Order: sequence, then C-alpha cells, then structure tokens
Amino acid sequence: MGTFGNDQITINQVSMDTLTIILAFFAAAFVVSFLGGLLARRAVSLARFAPKQRRPSIERTRTLKSLLTSGITLLAFVMAILASMSLFIPMTTLIWIIGLFSAAFGLSAKPLISDLLAGMSFIFNVTFDIGEKVEFYIPGGNIQGIVEEINLTTTLVRAATGEMYTLPNGEIRIVRNFSRGKFSNANISLFVPPQDVARATEVLRTISNETFSTIEELLEPFQIVGSDNLSGSKVEVKVVARASFGKAPDLRLQLMDRIQERFRAENIELVG
Repeated sequence: MGTFGNDQITINQVSMDTLTIILAFFAAAFVVSFLGGLLARRAVSLARFAPKQRRPSIERTRTLKSLLTSGITLLAFVMAILASMSLFIPMTTLIWIIGLFSAAFGLSAKPLISDLLAGMSFIFNVTFDIGEKVEFYIPGGNIQGIVEEINLTTTLVRAATGEMYTLPNGEIRIVRNFSRGKFSNANISLFVPPQDVARATEVLRTISNETFSTIEELLEPFQIVGSDNLSGSKVEVKVVARASFGKAPDLRLQLMDRIQERFRAENIELVG
C-alpha cells in the first residue's frame, strides 16, 4: 500500500475478476473501433435531411467519415484505459493524475497535440477534402497531389509521380485547392495575316455569340483581344474564354474546331 498526496492508493493483487473486467473494457474498445466506420457513416448520413444546397459533397462526406472514425477509435481506447485505471486508483486521485499527466504530455508532445487539434478542426473546416487536388505550402518545400486520406493526426497526399506524402496536420497552414475554382481559362491564340485582321475579328464576334448559346461549358461569350504589334507577316488575335471549372481542355478543342471551320468558309488563313 502507498500514499499519493492526501489520498490513499491501494494496489492489490490483480484478481481474475478484475482482469476479466479490464479485458472486457478493451474488448468493448476494439468493438467500438471496429464499428467506428459504421457509426461515422450513420452520423454523416444525417446530412441528407439538410436543405439540398447545404448538403456536403461526396468528397466532404468521405472526409468526415475518416475523421469521425479516427475520433471514435481514439475516444474508445482512452475511455478503456481510464476505466481500467479506476479499478485501482480512487477517482479523485485519478482526476488529479490525469490533469498532471495532461500538462506534462502537452509540454513534451506539443507537435502531436498540435496535429490532433488541427485534425479535429478539419471536421468543421472545409479547406480541402479527400479526392481533391491540392498544394500545401510548408517549410522546406511545397507538396502537391491528390488527398487520399485524412485522419486526426496526418493527411496522406498522393503526388502526380506516384509517391505518397504523409503530412502532419499541425504543419498545414496555407492550402491551394485546385478543385474548388469557379471557372477555368480556355484562351486560344490565333495568328492571321495583317490584311485579314478586321474580317477575322468580325467572324470571331459572330462565333462568340453562337457558341455561348450552344456550348454548355462556355460560361459567357468569349472576348477577342488584338495584338498591339500590327507589323510583320502575322498578327496575333487572342480568344479569351471562361469555361466551367475543369472543362478548359474540352472547351478549347470545341472552340478551335468551330473557329477553323468558319475561317475556312470565309477564306481566312491561319498562319502557324
């Protein structure tokens, strides 16, 4: 028997009943951990009752499931450890020990605490989600790739070259999200002979109005920007177009096909 402060801690020989109770605590924690994905999925599914415009995206749903699963697992085993300790230590003393240990642990494991708190904040922040293409600005170099997993302490990012980056959540400060833009630029540079600039510009204005009503990816009629340099054997005429986010390559091909077809009909030569 020993003393701790004003409370008395009695350490007895572990009986079979006590050992059975401890095993039951951890077995329950394993079960809760195993079922954490199901519990998280049920919790996230409640979002279907929200107004349509406020329902989370598929990516956000996957992120919440991953974070909640990690949180449920962590909570289950912490509770199992505390419940097991309470069999040997009076509750008042246990609370005092937990407070002292938390303070010491917080000072010695500050990076881990920072990662954990940052991971918990991701439940409420929607800076990035699983499946999105992002770039993290961190000391020592930037990391760009597709987010494959987010848990309470780390974020896993798959680079375009195939390697996997494990990024501590506490290191994430500045994020560039490629998957959440409102539009993509689909600009095209055309070169025509100086004598055809006026006709080419007029034809492009006509195409602009036509394509806006027929091509869904085009967000607004494209603009025609001429070059300041009108000398030489060719003049640059730039088409400035805005496409739906991520649709710029498809829109650029469609516009180029329409322009070439109309220019051929109008005998306007495109100079390489």
